[in-house]
Amino acid sequence: MLAAVRSHHEMIDGTGYPDGLRGWEVPDFVRLVTVCDVYGALIERRPYRASMCGQKAYGILQSMAGQLDDDLIRALKPVAVAVGQAS
Repeated sequence: MLAAVRSHHEMIDGTGYPDGLRGWEVPDFVRLVTVCDVYGALIERRPYRASMCGQKAYGILQSMAGQLDDDLIRALKPVAVAVGQAS
């Protein structure tokens, strides 16, 4: 769990932080938490912007392919569709 807290800003292309991990250096659990964190940040209202519908947020995740785990992005699609319908 601590690894996910510390490393949830790592990207599999090596552009993340704090360690600039690349590819399989990013543990599976961290990859999962990162995809969920990005998606959650997009669909939640922020002081500087309104919340985003699930499908639009999913489109942004898709554009981050190569930074985020592609398999996990695809696995999130049913959730994004459901959130989009509930919005």
